[in-house]
Amino acid sequence: MLSTMKRRQGNTQEPKRDKQKSMQKLLHSVGAILQKDGYKALKANNIAAHAKLDKKLIYNYFGSLGGLIDAYLKKNDFWKKTEAITEKVPLTDLKPDTVVEILKGQFLFLENSVEMQHIILWELCEKNPLLRDILEERERFGEQLFQLSDKYFKGTSVNFRAINALLVSAIYYIILHARYNNNTICGVSTTTEKGREQLFKAIEQIINWCYREAAEERK
Repeated sequence: MLSTMKRRQGNTQEPKRDKQKSMQKLLHSVGAILQKDGYKALKANNIAAHAKLDKKLIYNYFGSLGGLIDAYLKKNDFWKKTEAITEKVPLTDLKPDTVVEILKGQFLFLENSVEMQHIILWELCEKNPLLRDILEERERFGEQLFQLSDKYFKGTSVNFRAINALLVSAIYYIILHARYNNNTICGVSTTTEKGREQLFKAIEQIINWCYREAAEERK
């Protein structure tokens, strides 16, 4: 009787392990194809061939090719990763040092992720419901962060949201510019350690100026 129960348990658990393994292979293949060939190569046949799995599993496990890509984006997007961290250790305030660290983290993450560089290009080049969803999720998370910082800037002339919009956009541009053109902008070599430190120092100066200026105005 006991051996029969164990066999039944094994029969139900094994497919689950196989499913998880296959799902991870498919997700890994999305990233590998992005890195090697870019977003235009994200076709079901290409992904299945890279994963060495039946194409039907994409639809069985993720519902559609779009569902697979959406799962990949949500797992690998910098802002989704940051959101997951803040869910484990909730932020109760948004001070300058925290903002600086988030922006520096975004820079380093994107610089080292060819896959996400292709995703940013995709976002810029095409209108796509999957990308719109991830963009909206980023905005929702950003709104949560700004609600923590609003108290510092309410009633002042410092538009902290607009300044961060410029900084985030600049980071995207700097990384993509270095990848597809060259690594120097305004005389700053953006891919060298020295250049990176100059950019990080500038981010720190801008963010600290925002908080200081708002504090002065509120006196």
